[in-house]
Amino acid sequence: MVAGLKIVIVGSGPAGMYAAGAIVKKNPESVIDIVDKLATPYGLVRAGVAPDHQTTKNVTRAYDKVMENDNVRFVGNIGLGDDIPLDKLRDLYDVVIIATGTPKDRNLGIPGEDKDGVFGAQTFVYWYNGHPEYRDAVPNLDITTAVVIGNGNVALDAARILMRTEEEMAHSDLADHAATEIFNSPLQSVHVVGRRAPENAQFSSKELSEFGDLTSAKTYTDKTNLPEEFISEDKKETKVVNTNLDLLRSFEQIGPGIKGRSVHLDFLASPIEVMGDTSITGVRFERNEIVDGKAVGTGETYDIDCQLLVSCIGYEMGILEGLPVEKGIVKNDEGCIADGLYVVGWAKRGPSGTIGTNRIDSQNVVDRILGDFDTGGNPDKAGPAGLDQWCQDRNIRAVSFDDWKKINAAEIDRAGDQSPRRKFVRTRDMLSLLKEGS
Repeated sequence: MVAGLKIVIVGSGPAGMYAAGAIVKKNPESVIDIVDKLATPYGLVRAGVAPDHQTTKNVTRAYDKVMENDNVRFVGNIGLGDDIPLDKLRDLYDVVIIATGTPKDRNLGIPGEDKDGVFGAQTFVYWYNGHPEYRDAVPNLDITTAVVIGNGNVALDAARILMRTEEEMAHSDLADHAATEIFNSPLQSVHVVGRRAPENAQFSSKELSEFGDLTSAKTYTDKTNLPEEFISEDKKETKVVNTNLDLLRSFEQIGPGIKGRSVHLDFLASPIEVMGDTSITGVRFERNEIVDGKAVGTGETYDIDCQLLVSCIGYEMGILEGLPVEKGIVKNDEGCIADGLYVVGWAKRGPSGTIGTNRIDSQNVVDRILGDFDTGGNPDKAGPAGLDQWCQDRNIRAVSFDDWKKINAAEIDRAGDQSPRRKFVRTRDMLSLLKEGS
């Protein structure tokens, strides 16, 4: 058994929580601080999972159990870089684990994407989920047409949330400010456009099936683009793709003269220009064909007039002081960045897989850490006491897990009978609540 280590995990999302859980199980003598820049834990589960997918959020019950261990602390409202530098964390702890995810949208790389009305998926999703840093990144939803780029679940989330009615979202935790904009919007149509063919789309069948249940909008696609059958050497892939193709066949055939609210699932097209002066007025697309398994432009173009564009083409790691970033992730060797410095989750491997994918990934990195520290840690490291002193000296108000329980209870109390919670969307309001209750 490795002697107890002093470990700090930066980020309390799924990857960080699974890492903490693995350490508790495999090296219960260690002490673990889970540091997060937000006053609320669980990262992507709170800020990324769609507000109408409450079942997915139940995973936090397992994370709560990890947090209840005596050797685990949540230390919220402390940002890496802004409040404490990475070098200081490395001085205080035997092990630093980076679990920040990939908090930067990939650029489309086309002219005009800097115009007003163009948003990356992270900005848009964090806005409607009530992330404090994106509370005021309000898109103008006094619009009639929106375009969503991408053929993954995030693209479907964005389109679905835009077209849900207030009644459909009654049991969600959609942030109040976003609900006001969405439900009062005159939006009539959303185009979800992917560059590859329908059989290459990365969305899940469950996500796709929800478009058949929208109460105020019909879903359309071009069924002439659908292959009769998809066959792969991977039986699981074959089943998923053919289920998706059957769902696409169940939607309406797109055609001229569509009236009423509508969602258009379009394939084989790539955006090449965002049109307009300072604000978006439309998007120009080039039609594609599949050549040797790749989407290749044909030279034929068409335009979609719109006033909102949400780009859902993936995420990457931004520049963070002290971390080597390469090809959108933190450069690492099976999770090891440098002596005593490790990375897990999307920051390690890129934005892929589901929430559960992070479990095995984090467990493997923990095994690597315990192997690297088989002789134990440095008894001279200050660990949690050193972090507390750092915060005290700089008047940083850290948020504990008990503090989070108070915030959580208040959000639930505010919600009423139907919604699971009514979120606080400003950190200052959360801290004021804690001050009042102290």
